[in-house]
Amino acid sequence: MQDDFRGFRRFPTVEKKIGDITMEDSRVSFIGTLVDKEEGKIAVDDGSGSIEILFEEEIIKNFKTGNVVRIIGKVSEGLVNGEAIQDFSKFNIDLYKEVKKGEGKPI
Repeated sequence: MQDDFRGFRRFPTVEKKIGDITMEDSRVSFIGTLVDKEEGKIAVDDGSGSIEILFEEEIIKNFKTGNVVRIIGKVSEGLVNGEAIQDFSKFNIDLYKEVKKGEGKPI
């Protein structure tokens, strides 16, 4: 019954540094520090740049400035329309960078 499937499909997410995000990107994910929070909008910085992400207020209400987060969202007109936010405060960012260097992917 595979022919009957009418499910929703999304473009794949590409893991990027904020400084490398372009308007040609469709969906991206990145890890960074929440540096600013306003109603329905946050700003995240990963050391390569910062970007604003739009979210429904209910989704970001428990996050605070200084939290390390992973964002998944759609790129649109110089900002990101947030689809998901994850608390990465316990994430070992130094180990992550070391692993990425070992894969030949500079961070």
